[in-house]
Amino acid sequence: MDKLIEFDNAVEALGDSMLANMPEQRIKDVQQFREYFTQETDAKLRKLGLRLIDECTSFAYMFRMGVDYGKVAEKSLKIGHLREEVIKLGLRTYGGTQLKG
Repeated sequence: MDKLIEFDNAVEALGDSMLANMPEQRIKDVQQFREYFTQETDAKLRKLGLRLIDECTSFAYMFRMGVDYGKVAEKSLKIGHLREEVIKLGLRTYGGTQLKG
């Protein structure tokens, strides 16, 4: 469960870094979990986790490039929804047990 919590914290920190123009390290902090989700045995959790990583990366670059705020805000809402799904599914899948990692 620790890796899933670390991932959630990295996603949250990326969103919080909007005031600092999304430093490259915040993007890398989220992307570093790609290998973890690639190896995830639960297919739905793997798919959601990888999609969330892609959405976060897209969001960060959209923000840094100055894309219309409405589109960035829409992407932010999508990320929030995906983030919630990943955590819920992770809790259902692993409950109180440790996730690998």
